[in-house]
Amino acid sequence: MNSVAGSGADHSHLQRPVSDFIRFGPPPLRIGQSVGEALDFIRSTGLEERIFYFYVVDEEGRLSGVVPARKLLTEPLDRIVGEAMMKRVLSLPQTATLMEACECFIMHKFLAIPVVDEKKRLRGIIDVGLFTDEVMELGTGGNNDQLFQSIGIHIQELQHASPLKAFGIRFPWLAATVSGGVLCAVMAGAFAQTLQQKVVLAVFMALVLGLGEAVAAQSLALTVQSLPATRFRWRWLRVKLRREAVTSMLLGVLAGVAVAVMVGIFYRDPRAALSMGGSVIISILVAGMIGVLVPSLLRVVRWDPKIAAGPITLAAADLFTVTCYLVTAKIVLG
Repeated sequence: MNSVAGSGADHSHLQRPVSDFIRFGPPPLRIGQSVGEALDFIRSTGLEERIFYFYVVDEEGRLSGVVPARKLLTEPLDRIVGEAMMKRVLSLPQTATLMEACECFIMHKFLAIPVVDEKKRLRGIIDVGLFTDEVMELGTGGNNDQLFQSIGIHIQELQHASPLKAFGIRFPWLAATVSGGVLCAVMAGAFAQTLQQKVVLAVFMALVLGLGEAVAAQSLALTVQSLPATRFRWRWLRVKLRREAVTSMLLGVLAGVAVAVMVGIFYRDPRAALSMGGSVIISILVAGMIGVLVPSLLRVVRWDPKIAAGPITLAAADLFTVTCYLVTAKIVLG
């Protein structure tokens, strides 16, 4: 394994931009060329030993698509490259870090990824040869899974820290859980009279808190897994929030009705059932939104959502759930 993936050296270089590590790779093809012209162009310019994909650019040098070498060799010679290429092509911005590039390789299992500037102009490529010297041996013969597993193992090794350093990284975020618990206790104290008058509110508070935390944790886990590997896009967040809103609303209605039915049957208090069922619906909906927003915003500010998102998400969900539960009870029950 080369110096980039080595486990005994300083790994601060993993935060350097990929533009420091790109190479030119095979010459880019023009979108208006025919396949025959493209092949003649490739022969005239020559190729290096290692080649995976041919990238296609328009007249202004902007990345437009990709043509795998096998597809280029089997297309009719008179076909236009722009018709033969695959238009959906994954790229990395030149401001992405080396660590983000490695995560992108692991997630998508490509052997090379193009690097573009802010105007989508092709600047070069970055390939798995940067992370492993065995790329030519592992990149052939159906061993790609072994290759990317190897990269992933080394990245996990790089991310391991000493116990003291791990404590310094994790404790500030765990403090958010303590702060959230204290604020929830203060909120409950402010509504002590309401809780004393309606014992059923205190009985079911733990259940309602558990529902909010469970939905927030589920939403958080799904969001962290699906966060974009490269540049964060607000359109992705809008779509994610819309889908989570529908799912959380369905979960909230089901859980809220179940809680209301239990309260109505065992305590025969319709107003309490209405209050608690309604607060469950609202709190679960908001908890789902929190589970999407917190890791997404942490990603925007380049903090690790895997470490920070959990405590912040659960603390925020608890605080909102308790507030919604008690305020709704105060309004409905008087």
